[in-house]
Amino acid sequence: CPPSPGVFQRWFLYPPEKTPHFHPNETTLAWLHHTYPTLPPAERPLECTLRPGEVLYFPDRWWHATLNLDTSVFISTFLG
Repeated sequence: CPPSPGVFQRWFLYPPEKTPHFHPNETTLAWLHHTYPTLPPAERPLECTLRPGEVLYFPDRWWHATLNLDTSVFISTFLG
């Protein structure tokens, strides 16, 4: 789907017990074009789109991939 104005990141999330079909040498965009369409609905990730000013928190050990839809800044921290 084409990005709407102001949208900058699309996130794909899997809980720890559901190992995704991500390949370490494949970009998120390549995965979205090649792998994602072949996934049955039950194997698709949870998804959300972040707009400017929004923040996403996801729990420890969750699998994730991000697709930047516009220029963005990413800050990550590990709390332990």
